[in-house]
Amino acid sequence: MTDDDQRGLDPVPAGGSLSDTAEASLLGIAEGSLPGTADAEGWRRLHPLSPLLRGGLVLLVIVGVVVANFRDRFVELFFADRVFEGSGVDVDVDPSGDIVSLIEYLAGQGLLLLVLGALLAVLLLIVLFAWIAWRFSTYRITDEAVEARRGVLFRTHRRAPLERIQSVNLQRSLPARVLGLTKIEVLTAGQGGKVELAYLGYRDAKTVREQIVRRAAMKRGGRPAVAAALPQAAAGIAGRGVLANVGDRLSERAIDFADADIDPEAIAADALVRVPVGRLLGGIALGWEAVVTLVLMVAVIVGGSLIAPGVLFGIVPLILVMASILFTQFNKGFNFTLSRDGDSVRTGAGLTATATETIPFGRIHAVEARQPLLWRPLGWWRVRITVAGHSVAQGGQNTSQNVVLPVGPEADVLRVIETLLPGVGDDEHEMAALRDGLMGSGEGYLRAGPRAAWVLLWGRRRAGIRIADEGTAQATLRVRRGVLTRSLAIMPIVRAQSVQLRRPLLHRLLGLASLQAHTVLGPVRMEMRGIELEAARSAFDELAAEVLRVQGTEARELREEIRERTAEGSGEGSAEGSGEGSAKGPWEATPPGDDGEETR
Repeated sequence: MTDDDQRGLDPVPAGGSLSDTAEASLLGIAEGSLPGTADAEGWRRLHPLSPLLRGGLVLLVIVGVVVANFRDRFVELFFADRVFEGSGVDVDVDPSGDIVSLIEYLAGQGLLLLVLGALLAVLLLIVLFAWIAWRFSTYRITDEAVEARRGVLFRTHRRAPLERIQSVNLQRSLPARVLGLTKIEVLTAGQGGKVELAYLGYRDAKTVREQIVRRAAMKRGGRPAVAAALPQAAAGIAGRGVLANVGDRLSERAIDFADADIDPEAIAADALVRVPVGRLLGGIALGWEAVVTLVLMVAVIVGGSLIAPGVLFGIVPLILVMASILFTQFNKGFNFTLSRDGDSVRTGAGLTATATETIPFGRIHAVEARQPLLWRPLGWWRVRITVAGHSVAQGGQNTSQNVVLPVGPEADVLRVIETLLPGVGDDEHEMAALRDGLMGSGEGYLRAGPRAAWVLLWGRRRAGIRIADEGTAQATLRVRRGVLTRSLAIMPIVRAQSVQLRRPLLHRLLGLASLQAHTVLGPVRMEMRGIELEAARSAFDELAAEVLRVQGTEARELREEIRERTAEGSGEGSAEGSGEGSAKGPWEATPPGDDGEETR
C-alpha cells in the first residue's frame, strides 16, 4: 500500500462500526507487519545480538578493563619466577613496557596453542550461552496484552494488558545505537508495571511500538478507532516513510543512528515543538541547579581565601557535581521534539542515548508550566506532566523523567498544553485564559487570604485556584503559585481521585485552609494553600460537585456505549480498565477529624 493509497482511505463515520470481516482482515495485515516469524502460539524472538547488550557487552568491558590494568601484575605473578631462573627470555614487567616477550615465552614452552585454545573455548562458551539466552527470550502481541518471556533456569513471564498500558518508550543507549538496536519499554498502571522487549532492530522496534499503541487504542476506544488506526499501522507509519529507499546497509545504519523518530505526518503538518541547542544551553546555564552550584563554588573560594586554604579542595567535588548535572540536562534535552501522533503524543530527545516516549492522551493526568526567576526576562518556561505508571522514583523524585518541554517560549508552552490536553486551548478565548494564568493577573482565580503571607511569603499575590470550563466535559482545575519559580498547573477534572480540605496547625491559627485535588503519583501537585476558611469550604464543595458531575457523566456514557455494543451483538464492551478516572462510586463526605481535614 502506497502513501497515496493510505491517504485515500475513507474513515468510518462517527458512530459507525467496522464489520467483523473487515476487522479480521485489518488485524491480519497488522499481524503480518510485525518483524520475524511467529510460532504456533504467536511468540517471536528478539534480535540475535540482544544477549550481547544485556550482559555480554558488560562482560567484555570488564575483561578489557581488568587486562588493561593488571596485565603487568599478571605477568609478574605467574611468569617472573621462570624468567629469573635463566630461561633466556626477557619478559618486561615494567609498567611502561609491554608483554610481547610473553608470547615468545609461551611459544618457546609449547603453551601458546594451549592458551589460545582455552581462550577460544571460553569464547565459544560465551557464544553458546548467549545463543541459549536468545532462544529462550520471546515476546508476543495479542489482542489482549503484550507479553515477554526470558530465562533458562529461572523463567520470567511478564504481561501488560492493553487497556492498562500508559506509555510505550523506545530506549537507545550509545552501544545500542551503534549496533542498530532499540529497547522497548511498555509501562502500565501500578508501581513497577513494566514489560521490556530488549532488544529489537531499530526499524522493527518502531513497527512493534506502533502496533502496541494502535492495539491499545483499539482496546480502549472500541471498533470506531480501529478504522483509521490499523490501515496506518499496516502501511508502516512507524517511521519507515522517512527511512525508505536507502541503498546500502552502511547508509541505513547511519540514518538510523541519527534518526530523531518523528512521525512523518507531524513533519508534513508542521505539528512539532522543537528546542534549539542555544536555547537549551541558555536554559541550563540560567537554571536553579547551575546557579546554586555556582554560588556554592564562589562561597568555597572565598572561604578558602579568607579562612583556610584547605577549604579550596572542596571545590573539586562541586565542579564534578555541576558538570554531571549540566551534562545530564543537556544530554536529555538535546534535539528535543514533541509531536502529535493520532491519539497519542510523542516526545524524543537525547545526545549519546536517545529516548522516545509515546503517551496516549487519556493517560495524562496533570500538566504544569514552570518558570525559574532568571528565565523570566527571556519569557522561557518548562513543562512537565504527571502520567500513571511511573515508579515512585520516576513519578515523585526524578522529575526530569516527566519533562515534555525542557525550555521554550510562551507560544511553545501554549502549543504543548493544547497538544497534551485535547479540548484545552482550542479557541482564542481559551488561549487568552491560558496566557492570563501564565503571566496575567489571574482573572477568575480564588485568591489567598490576607493573612496568607505567613505561609506563602511573597507568593501570596500570585497564588490562586479556579475551575475552568465548569459544566462541560472539558472542565479543568487550575492552580497558580510561586514567586521565585512561577507555575501554572492544570488537571482535567475527570482525573481527580479525591478532593481534600486540609488545615495544618499554622493554617488553623490564621483561619486559613489548604485545598488539594489528588491524582496519581507525579511531580505536579494540585494544591492551593492559604485560602480563607469559608472560601475554602465553598470551593471544596464546588469542586467536589464538579468532579462528581464530570465523572458521573463519563460513567453513564461508558455504560451507554457498552449497552449499544451488546445490543449490536459484538459482546466486546467491558467497563473494567477502560475508563480510568471515571467515577467508581458516590463520594462520601467525611466530617472533620481532630486534624482538621475533610476528604471526599
